Amino acid sequence: MAASPAPVEGWAVWARPLGWLALIAFGPLALLPTPLSLLARVWIVLLILGAWTILVAAFIGALAGAATPVTVWLELHLRAWVARFAPDPEALWLHWARQAHRMDQAHRCLDRAVRLGGAEALFQEGLVFLEGGFGAGGQATAVARLRQAAERGHPEAGFRLAEALRTGHGVLRDPAQAAAWYQRAAAAGCGAAAAWLARAHAEGDGVAQDGEQARRWAEAADRLRPHPPLSRSLLRHDAAPEDALIRLGAQVADRVGRAAERVVARRAGRWALGLGTVVLACLALGTAATLFWAGSSGLFHLPLIMLGPPALLLAWQAWRLRREGPRGGRDRLREAAEGGDPEACYRLGLAYRQGSARLPKDDLSAAVWFRRAAEAGHREAMAALGEAYLGGHGVMRDPREAARWAEASRREPASP
Repeated sequence: MAASPAPVEGWAVWARPLGWLALIAFGPLALLPTPLSLLARVWIVLLILGAWTILVAAFIGALAGAATPVTVWLELHLRAWVARFAPDPEALWLHWARQAHRMDQAHRCLDRAVRLGGAEALFQEGLVFLEGGFGAGGQATAVARLRQAAERGHPEAGFRLAEALRTGHGVLRDPAQAAAWYQRAAAAGCGAAAAWLARAHAEGDGVAQDGEQARRWAEAADRLRPHPPLSRSLLRHDAAPEDALIRLGAQVADRVGRAAERVVARRAGRWALGLGTVVLACLALGTAATLFWAGSSGLFHLPLIMLGPPALLLAWQAWRLRREGPRGGRDRLREAAEGGDPEACYRLGLAYRQGSARLPKDDLSAAVWFRRAAEAGHREAMAALGEAYLGGHGVMRDPREAARWAEASRREPASP
């Protein structure tokens, strides 16, 4: 009887590691009633100082548009701590990558899973490269990842590798190796590979025509039914489930970001922010000075200590902004395309196909975005994808696929 898979969601995953984390953080407080109470008080000061530093760093990073916000850094390390206690860390990281609603978070979770070296993680990363999820030039890397996963016994990875070797997609064509990988995948339980071998031996497609072999593989394919559909990249825009709370949070964050951009874009807004910063700084210094002279609760030094990290963070951020100069604005088109908007996907594909000083010409990325829009029913994207297949721009030249998309474009009503 096969063992049940390890849980990857719910309190069963989080309870134990969070319990240990709480014990580490608050356990030393049990020393307060003992002669070692001084150590407990020092620990309390360190906890307050650490929390204050994190809050200030998060606030400054949000204002300055840090590439990796403190909250994201904390989240990643918290997940790494939880994964240490999981029975199957690879499955847990892949689950988090699949559930992620931000592309950068999904990439980080997938990278952590791949570092563990499991077959499923390597296969999933190969799919991402295959579908252009990491940008242009990923076909050869996709084949390499699929080969690593197949060598570790992953059935569908062997089938995908065989397909690449048979068609020359991302690797030199090698029908002999392709047939060998089809057989390995079928022997590992891939029904699609067994079905292909049955048809190939019956028709002599890439292998010797052999009725006995065709019958044997057809029986194997029947035993493996029902054949599950081929996997799709877990970083596709339609892979993350709908979640009302996450969607509402994203909408609120987007509106706040737009409002902040409008404020910063105006001179009066920048002056108001600067004046507010000076006022808050004066209030903080006044409060610190008052507590210092009054010696409140014997912790007169604590406010001054707490002002140290914000001052250092502000100085460092000011130096970095002065060194880097003004930042570029947000790429609204790419954000909309990654959110699944068909029109935005189509326009981003056009931008990659035409090329510009800001966005170099990239036929592979153009084909990827055309396909996303076409799969969502965008008529012009279907026609553009058909042209790409007809001319071999960013994809393998395939007149049949070109005709299929051209026909789909003619049947689809005009996009609004």
